Amino acid sequence: MAGADEATRQREVSGWQLDAALWDRTVIALYRPLHADYQRAFAAELPALVARLAGPGPVAARRHYAGDPRLTRSQARDRWAVPPLFPSLVAEAGGAPIEAVFVPDGGRWRALVGLDAVVRARVATLDPGCAAQLTLAGPTGRCTDVGAAIATAALRTDRDQLAHVCRLAETLCGKGSP
Repeated sequence: MAGADEATRQREVSGWQLDAALWDRTVIALYRPLHADYQRAFAAELPALVARLAGPGPVAARRHYAGDPRLTRSQARDRWAVPPLFPSLVAEAGGAPIEAVFVPDGGRWRALVGLDAVVRARVATLDPGCAAQLTLAGPTGRCTDVGAAIATAALRTDRDQLAHVCRLAETLCGKGSP
């Protein structure tokens, strides 16, 4: 599809969205209530994805695993949404990352797109300063570890835990640490 005409890319990328049933089978329980937000974020990111795939070139996929130093920050944070050892993939087109995490759906692949932005927005509604620290998390390191705790606390609306892990993040992420 990379390098295909815009209508083809639009149709194909639109088909990457997870429906509610696949969403519930794919993401961990904590992330399941985010489906409607994911759909809106996916729609918002769709034009950028379509444009990203405009150029011809090789597309390469690889396993999506925690700690992969080649992940983008958002791909690393999206890893928190799927179970351990889940067979998700990330891909590159023309040697640059495609900002998505691909998940199997029978014989097709769908994609988590925009989910990281949804989670960061949830954190920002509770603690904008902590959301800024969360943007520094990924792909590896102590900042990423505390980032997962930030996302969990925010999605559970556990303000006490969020305050605690945000204080940790000031130390672990505040100076641009990985």
